Amino acid sequence: MLDLPNVSLVCLDTRHPELAVFAMRRCLDQARFGEAVLLTVADYVSPDQRIRVQPVMRLRSVADYSAFIIKSLGAQVGGSHVLVMQWDSFILDAAAWDPAFLDYDYLGAPWPHRVPPVGNGGFSLRSRRLLDALQDPAIRDFQPEDYCICELYRDRLEGEHGVRFAPPELARRFSFELEAPSGPAFGFHGLFNFHRALSEPELLAWLDKAPAGLLRSMQGRRLVKNLIQAGCSAPARKILQVRARGGLKLRLDALKLGSLLAARRLWT
Repeated sequence: MLDLPNVSLVCLDTRHPELAVFAMRRCLDQARFGEAVLLTVADYVSPDQRIRVQPVMRLRSVADYSAFIIKSLGAQVGGSHVLVMQWDSFILDAAAWDPAFLDYDYLGAPWPHRVPPVGNGGFSLRSRRLLDALQDPAIRDFQPEDYCICELYRDRLEGEHGVRFAPPELARRFSFELEAPSGPAFGFHGLFNFHRALSEPELLAWLDKAPAGLLRSMQGRRLVKNLIQAGCSAPARKILQVRARGGLKLRLDALKLGSLLAARRLWT
């Protein structure tokens, strides 16, 4: 069991707290943290005593999420670092942890389409120095929060506050998102990567509980395509069945994706 006594595990989610708990449990089964905090609606009761529920106002948008993460997260946690996660991210391999991760103020999966490339906030490690630096009144744009931290205000955070961003090679060993992993990674982000994060029985069980809206999203579509490519027919069929019960556009798209599945001789 990985021991991280100075790291706070935190998930902010007022929409799908049950999915957040699933992801947090995946982390807590591999690592001990100084605290595990779910920031969610006041009436939610965690089924896991390892997870402390901290009530927050209901988030109305992604912009609300970003503003909270940038300006209010620091007041909610006590560790020297915080592992920020979302319902579609969790620890994959605790053995891939590197103590050098704690030498930096921000680590997230590299972005292959952006410069500088580090990185994604959905599964990210952030220091107290960064959380304090984000209180700078000159930091006024928040959406999306990882872009604002890693690109828009990066020069200010580095120059005025001494914030250190991890190099891409270290960030790749920490997490992956848009890039396929080239080796062991500590964690990941993205529903479209669930075929790499869960066994087929685990994924099927998760799909049984997943809200239909998530499976009908663009991320859900990307997961279907990845499952087809990976030869995972049963989860792909289950998602397509949900998508086929949507509107006309979704039904037509489900037929299209279903034909891809059949073409690979996976449909039974």
